[in-house]
Amino acid sequence: MQKPKPAPATEILIRLVGARDEELLAAIVELGDRFNKRLGFMPPAAYAQAAAEKRLLAAMDGRKLVGYTLFSLPRQQIRLTHLCVDPDSRGQGIARLLVDEISARHHDRSGIVLKCRKDYGYDAMWRQLGFEARNEVDGRGKDRKPLVVWSRDHDHPHLFSDLESTALLTVAMDCNVFADLHSSGQRHGAEESRTLTSDWLAGLVDLAVLPQLKAEIGKISDSAERRRQLQATHGYAEPSVSRNDADRLFAELRSAVQIHIGDKRQLSENDLRDLRYVAECSASGILFLVTRDGFLASLSDIAMSVCEVRILRPSDIVLHVDELTRAQVYQPGDLLGTSLTVRAVPAGQEQGQLAFLNKAAGERRNDFVAELRRLAAHPARWVRQQVIDAEGTVAAIYGYGVRDGQLVVPLLRVLDGHPMHQTLARQILFRLRDHCRRSGVRLLSLTDGRLQPSVRIAAREDGFREHAGTLVTLVLDVCADARAVDEQAQFAAALVGLQIPAVPAAMPAAAAAALERAWWPAKITDSQLPCFLVPIQPMWSSDLFGVPSALIPRDDHLGISREHVYYRAARSRGEKVPARILWYASSDKNQSVSAVIACSRFDATVVDTGRSLYNRFRHLGVWGLDDILRVCGDRGQARALLFSDTEIFPRPVGLHKVKSLAAQRQHPLGVQSVFEITPDLFSAIYQEGQPAQ
Repeated sequence: MQKPKPAPATEILIRLVGARDEELLAAIVELGDRFNKRLGFMPPAAYAQAAAEKRLLAAMDGRKLVGYTLFSLPRQQIRLTHLCVDPDSRGQGIARLLVDEISARHHDRSGIVLKCRKDYGYDAMWRQLGFEARNEVDGRGKDRKPLVVWSRDHDHPHLFSDLESTALLTVAMDCNVFADLHSSGQRHGAEESRTLTSDWLAGLVDLAVLPQLKAEIGKISDSAERRRQLQATHGYAEPSVSRNDADRLFAELRSAVQIHIGDKRQLSENDLRDLRYVAECSASGILFLVTRDGFLASLSDIAMSVCEVRILRPSDIVLHVDELTRAQVYQPGDLLGTSLTVRAVPAGQEQGQLAFLNKAAGERRNDFVAELRRLAAHPARWVRQQVIDAEGTVAAIYGYGVRDGQLVVPLLRVLDGHPMHQTLARQILFRLRDHCRRSGVRLLSLTDGRLQPSVRIAAREDGFREHAGTLVTLVLDVCADARAVDEQAQFAAALVGLQIPAVPAAMPAAAAAALERAWWPAKITDSQLPCFLVPIQPMWSSDLFGVPSALIPRDDHLGISREHVYYRAARSRGEKVPARILWYASSDKNQSVSAVIACSRFDATVVDTGRSLYNRFRHLGVWGLDDILRVCGDRGQARALLFSDTEIFPRPVGLHKVKSLAAQRQHPLGVQSVFEITPDLFSAIYQEGQPAQ
């Protein structure tokens, strides 16, 4: 009997998998599990979430599943996580159809990236699918086989190609997760922990070992197994843990947990060891602890309230890796209030700044002190500032001055090991951008030759580019069409001989959002970026933005942090991301505002249960759980709006003026709920509230 020829690729249908496609989801999970040794194990919940978020495509031959692809959308790129074709259906171009469909659906993103083991021998396949090899990194797991980083470009101007986060999510392991990865014996449920070694997580997650883990390994009676596991700890980060802080936090946590469980039982020795992990995690500045222990996981709320540590299962990390990374590097909750102060660096105290000496980069003490003194010797030219936390610790220092039409930063250091060092780096960069804007300077240059990795990563995420041994970015205070923005950009870039492509008209939404982030506060009015007017009650606008002003004033620059969240009813009002938001503060019986007070970048919208939203985004907002639950409907769900880089208008735009601007353009207007407006009306309101300086 003659073997039938494969069906042509044109008979294959690529379809978006929905959250209710239960049979199809089950088939996709089964296909993925068959090849999890190469794909990496993915929990069923990850497939379900991808379907709910429209990130899962299936290739169908009639009613038969013949392939699928699962991807994520971090920032402006597409991360290809799984691409799988049934062996019986290979050779029909199904992989190309799946990849092409991703590109077609998300062509406004800069491109598709993926990681694949070098020894799998798929190089030719990836090239045929339009990918190019960009880099090679160490893989995960015991053998750490090299991974090739592949990318497929969408041919947008490379104005924002370095905006993807390279920050690692640092997660401490407890003993059961570590044993799942390194025990010589079989462990029930270990497969979930092994998701943490999936190749696609390489460069995204950094697993850490705490002293408590080593102490528990040291008690293993089998000497060969003990040595084996102790040796395995050397492949992981080992953060510094303050013993005094850990002991204090342990005592507080133990008391809180005992009150929580009441007289039902006393904490066992095993329970106390679990609590020690949480205390050490907090004392080391790590925000996340991963475990499969049910009792420890049940204490998540208490661990968060006492130690500010989130307890997660391995599957939680797989599901929310990008979200968790952002929670780690942006901690606005700690900046609200604010417990941080910014002061001038006192003259003659250079020796006291030696904590910021970058020994890892080979910086010499004499050179560092000489640079501090050089800046101090010219106070009219250089501003030296330090950030001090609530305990009086100098957490960051930086110096800057205007020279040759640009803001030059010869010194920018954050304290290594400080719990907020990544947040501080990003906050200082935004503070410097705002200084450029207020000074009328269009170019910001980091000339510090010994920048720490955390600062360098933050700068690259923020749109800085390598140029002549420095990191530079544009700061364009312009709200205009692409032609006008390009004119200003080319003028600013010419100051240092920086070559940048022309800004195209009608830029796709994601590309425009990336460019506006890189060149903040630029606004490109003829792009495809949507704009929304979002109402907010005065009590919440006061907490989030300081408008109307509260009785206790806040520092405008540190009080308003780079990322926040606002909650609304779950029902969609046509929200699209990325987008721009104009915030309309309404009036109530206590406060009369009725004005557009601020502008933000709209990054994401998430619908979930009130408690889930609170646990996921509590670091970003000012709402408590009860506040969120009040906006939940009958299904117990609410909508979270995630936004960033808020600009408070120096001149709030009253409702009467907003109506007038809308009427001039024959534009309908609504201020009772989220309302989409045209870029033209956005521009008019924005320029009214943020007049050119």
